Amino acid sequence: MRAPRAAAIAAALAFLIAASPDDLRSALQSTAASYYRHAGAVASVAGADTVMDYYDRLIDDAASLGERAPGRYPSGLWESTVHAASALDLSLATQLLQRSYQPMAEIRGLGETLVRSSKDGTMQPVAVYVPTSYSAQRPAPLILFLHGNQQAESHLLAPQYLRDLAERSGTIVVAPYARGAYDFRGVESDLDDAYEAANRAFTIDPRKRYLAGYSMGGFSVFRIAPLHPAEWSAVMSIAGSLLQSRSGLLLSTMPQNVRYYIVTGSGDDNVPTLWPTETAIFLRETGRPVSFYAQRDGTHALYTLQPALSQAWNDMERGVVRAPSGLTGAPNLPEAAP
Repeated sequence: MRAPRAAAIAAALAFLIAASPDDLRSALQSTAASYYRHAGAVASVAGADTVMDYYDRLIDDAASLGERAPGRYPSGLWESTVHAASALDLSLATQLLQRSYQPMAEIRGLGETLVRSSKDGTMQPVAVYVPTSYSAQRPAPLILFLHGNQQAESHLLAPQYLRDLAERSGTIVVAPYARGAYDFRGVESDLDDAYEAANRAFTIDPRKRYLAGYSMGGFSVFRIAPLHPAEWSAVMSIAGSLLQSRSGLLLSTMPQNVRYYIVTGSGDDNVPTLWPTETAIFLRETGRPVSFYAQRDGTHALYTLQPALSQAWNDMERGVVRAPSGLTGAPNLPEAAP
């Protein structure tokens, strides 16, 4: 793509994030109508299995604008998150309609792009955050971030607090959609493609390559990490757990010095906090460097885990390990995710 087109995509995304709810809703609705009319043509580019996922995102985003924040979600944070997610989804749909894609190397701040699949040649979505401090002359940390079940990559990176963590730590974050497949099964190549694209696009510090995941992604990191065990300096599981069936392969393939960061909410009613706790005990008892962070009153919602997540993120970046203390009992890892 020529530089002017890339600059136009970046400028349009910035405009949409700052747009009024009415203007953003209008853009979502008009783009959704155009997308629906051309869905057949888009399917030839994006793949028939997920082509309507991106249409549904536009409709859902438009409905979310102006809605009251759910639960304990702070209203200001909710509004900014919905705005950012909507802007990313609009960018994705527009790039597919125009068959003109934002080069990952030219993204600064928050952006959405598509990476060609090595599996079938389709274009697959990836949300990216590049801190303003990034310079090709200074290798940067990289996090490959895996989303939760029925969550889009755009919605994973939309919250401001996640972007603030990346900005303060100078970390590039890459979140592939991977066709929304459960546990990322059958689409592992989409994760590889996004990771390799980031390594081509940016100057990455080989000592600071991390694999992180939230919810479903917090379970999947323990399956994905052993596929390329030499790649990762650390693995972070947020509201997830190691399964008993995966423990043997993890221990037999992952280098002993890989660090693990386990984050949970004490009030998680989706993934019982006992499971991440037992994951931390298991890793500690098998001699792996592990840190454990339990957010008091935290639930399964990512925004409720902010203090614990911030400490875990910063510790991971600095190479700090806080051996779990006060955790007792024999680890009894779960057999299957909820």
